[in-house]
Amino acid sequence: IGYGTLRPKTAGGQIFCVFFALFGIPLNIVFLHRVGKMLSLLCKKLGKFLYEKGMRKKKIKFLTLLFFLATGILVFLCLPSLFFQITEGWSYSEGIYFAFITLSTIGFGDYVVGKQPGRNYFSYYRTLVAIWILFGLAWIALLFNL
Repeated sequence: IGYGTLRPKTAGGQIFCVFFALFGIPLNIVFLHRVGKMLSLLCKKLGKFLYEKGMRKKKIKFLTLLFFLATGILVFLCLPSLFFQITEGWSYSEGIYFAFITLSTIGFGDYVVGKQPGRNYFSYYRTLVAIWILFGLAWIALLFNL
């Protein structure tokens, strides 16, 4: 995700970034795949539970997709947007916009967390946002798998 606020400025730093990305991007894909698989197992367990309750397979697939879609929208779009509204001073719609633009990997750079002058952020704020991004990307990967 490139917001343009942090970048290598020297030729050596840029070359390092290229080689780091050659290893980092595939490792990130492996990580997202693993987390997606874990979430898929939860999906299968939910499906098995519903099947044992006597539901049809088509209905189970629909309800499972709906459950993970609704849960993900709440956990990765709605609640973080409220958090950004409080922490960054953005409007709720700006928080939704930032969450969507970030998790869709567009990343325009018009909104960046933890960079507002005069605001005091707690020490692990940007780390927490980075973890949210990783798991949000894994959720999107799960939706593609479903």
